[in-house]
Amino acid sequence: MIYNEDYQYDSCISRGICSVNPRTSSLQEILVLYLRLGAYYALKLYENNILDRQAKEIILNTISILVSNPEFSETDFEAITNEFDLVLPNIIKKYEELCKENNIVPECLKSVLNFNKKIDIIKSIRLGEKEFLKKVQEIPREIRDLYKILFVVAKSLCTNILDLETFGVEEEEGYVMILKLLNSLNIQTQDTKMYKDLLEEAALIDNKLITKVRKNQEERYGKQQISEVSYSTVPGKAILVVGSNIRELEDVLEAVKDKNIDVYTHDEMMLAHTFPKFKEYKSLKGQFGQGMENCLLDFATFPGPIIFTRHSLYNVENLYRGLLYTTDFAYSKGVISIKNKDFSNVIKSAEDAKGFKTGKQCESVLIGYDFDNSLEIISKKIKENIYSRIFVIGLNSYTLEQQAYFDKLIKKSPDDILIISLSYCMPKNNVICLNNCFDTFAIVEFADGLSNLYNLPITVFFPKCDRHTVSQMIYLTNKKINVYVGKCTPILLNPNLINTFNYIFGINGLSSVKKDLDNILNK
Repeated sequence: MIYNEDYQYDSCISRGICSVNPRTSSLQEILVLYLRLGAYYALKLYENNILDRQAKEIILNTISILVSNPEFSETDFEAITNEFDLVLPNIIKKYEELCKENNIVPECLKSVLNFNKKIDIIKSIRLGEKEFLKKVQEIPREIRDLYKILFVVAKSLCTNILDLETFGVEEEEGYVMILKLLNSLNIQTQDTKMYKDLLEEAALIDNKLITKVRKNQEERYGKQQISEVSYSTVPGKAILVVGSNIRELEDVLEAVKDKNIDVYTHDEMMLAHTFPKFKEYKSLKGQFGQGMENCLLDFATFPGPIIFTRHSLYNVENLYRGLLYTTDFAYSKGVISIKNKDFSNVIKSAEDAKGFKTGKQCESVLIGYDFDNSLEIISKKIKENIYSRIFVIGLNSYTLEQQAYFDKLIKKSPDDILIISLSYCMPKNNVICLNNCFDTFAIVEFADGLSNLYNLPITVFFPKCDRHTVSQMIYLTNKKINVYVGKCTPILLNPNLINTFNYIFGINGLSSVKKDLDNILNK
């Protein structure tokens, strides 16, 4: 992708788009209490060969909004807790009856939650604040950091599980892993190794899931190809689709295929353009905007309705204009819910909106890759026997600071380092460029594949973070691959967590090119 200085307008940081306010943070603490309790009893039942479907649905839906939706309404909070209040007594009762049948003393978990009282938001916020302060006072910072990492990994598992469900694939192993992660919060321990082992197990399972998601995508939409994606707009009514769930993009395209409405993708949804099936939709015009870091400006300037697919990272309190829709379980104030794939309101909104009057011509970009062909090119290079190690550089973060860092890294790296760059490119004999744009799966696919084939030290750089990055980094370090990470969206990985990541998993934050190169080459 062509570098553009417009990416310097970072809505995530400058306007708090990806931040969590204290009120929401307190309510999230209450949801964590529900999740811990639900996971405990759901796991007890599962250990006795009972998978409670109601518990699974509410647990996955709640995990989905805890990390992906920084701002949810009081109505959503009440709906979720009311659902828990219905489901939890039932699974506790099932467990107690099971123990009675087997003549076993039930191991019940104490909780400050009260299922018999109507939810009081003010009391819930106070209780959430109290739980937060208790955690700060009683639990070491390192363990609290591991809790945060645990939730981000659980979120990645959850995203892949729910994405697989859209393809009709039921996933049990990942769900049980989420239960184990949540239940570990009920164990009073300061054993960092326990959490490290648990997170490494979860990351391994998560890698299986994301591989399975890609397999299902290619079975439905065809094998990924290198594709030209337009950033131009054309005159006409339009809908913008945001997120990563390309199965839902298909639903939108099907809904408008007989309408005079164009569809544009945003951020990670750009990936859909690499699958042959989506080329059949004439209404799919291209990519709009600069990505999630620039979402405030992108969304405010799009002249039509915007659909947030499940798990989209957003906080849109500045954009209440009646044009925001979502298929997600819970959603911010001002966003309209889409149920049962009924896009009629979105279509009407698009027809009523002003649309693009003249359109704008922009340069197209080539994205995507053929893994087998790329691996063959890499293998030929390695067989020259002149390379001592491999660098894999991940997706572009589109900031001036990191553009300068990776330009310098590629220039300063010795010629005996083979550099496979998925975004930052430079004409050098030891550099292989692949423009994969928003495809996070590619990073691990190449690093994992090369580590299995060749006995060369590998270092992976993650300039940009998404909901899967934390899990992927843990997976790679467990395979003895060196990992460096740039600045991440604060809601996924704040700067304080880097120290814990470094201490527990050996994952490094980017510093200066000289220092990082010295550390890598001397390791």
